Amino acid sequence: MKNPFKLFRSSRKSEETPEPPVQAAPAEPAPEPPQPEPVQPQAQAPADDFTEWCRSQVHGGIERRERNDIFEEYSVYGADSENALICRRYHRYPEHERDFDLSYSRKLTFDEFNRRLLSELDKGYLKLTAYNDCIRKAEALTHNTSATAVYHGLTDSENEALKAFCESIDTLTDKEYRRTDGVFYCSCRSVVGDELLGIRFRKPLPHDALDTESSGVSRKPIEGCDIESLWIMGVANRLGECSKSRRITLLTSEWSLNKESVFLMTVEGFPSVDGTLLVAVADEAAFPHFGFYSLDFSK
Repeated sequence: MKNPFKLFRSSRKSEETPEPPVQAAPAEPAPEPPQPEPVQPQAQAPADDFTEWCRSQVHGGIERRERNDIFEEYSVYGADSENALICRRYHRYPEHERDFDLSYSRKLTFDEFNRRLLSELDKGYLKLTAYNDCIRKAEALTHNTSATAVYHGLTDSENEALKAFCESIDTLTDKEYRRTDGVFYCSCRSVVGDELLGIRFRKPLPHDALDTESSGVSRKPIEGCDIESLWIMGVANRLGECSKSRRITLLTSEWSLNKESVFLMTVEGFPSVDGTLLVAVADEAAFPHFGFYSLDFSK
């Protein structure tokens, strides 16, 4: 007997849809090689047209901010292509182990330029020869001239004459002498009262601060009899006795509560000294604040 279910199994197979053949996945295209980025042209730094004439020596100090930072600095003086006088200041902090960075660059007038150089001279950061060379170039650039001869310092014979003058003042004792760039120093004491005095000698510069006003410093012409200190009056009297003429100017700091003062004497015809002689006399405590080249109290 035939199997009755065979018919149903064969019809069911005929109704099933055959599965499609598995198609292979299309191959992915190969990635394009990376293109190099276009090279941007480097910006060219502007050419520095500054010409250096002289620079001060490196010196240190303390800058008070949130804490005390020890730093070093120096100044460079010169001109640019437009004939402008320029001072540049550089500084660094040794604790950071970095090189010097430019703090600022200033264009200055001739008087401002000269005043800064005189201040460098006062502080001992610049030699007199470097000052003379630098200011001579500034003169040529700005057409500033002076009838005063260039000051190269005191000769040995002039220094000896100034020492002999100080030795002859018997109202002063314990005299000590020192020579620096163009200045002769005498530190001494009064024979009574043990007052410390300082006497400084030099000659005028072609562009001397003696001929200009200093900010914060008053100037008053006086006579020898107006000097209250007997010891300073004694120095002034001796200068008047041994020279042809003597003028006295009282310089006083208006920025100080103590009103520090220095007696500046201009002497002509001093023995064994050619030309004009400038003599500054004061209490020794006033001299650390007084610059004998800049003739101010900016220290």
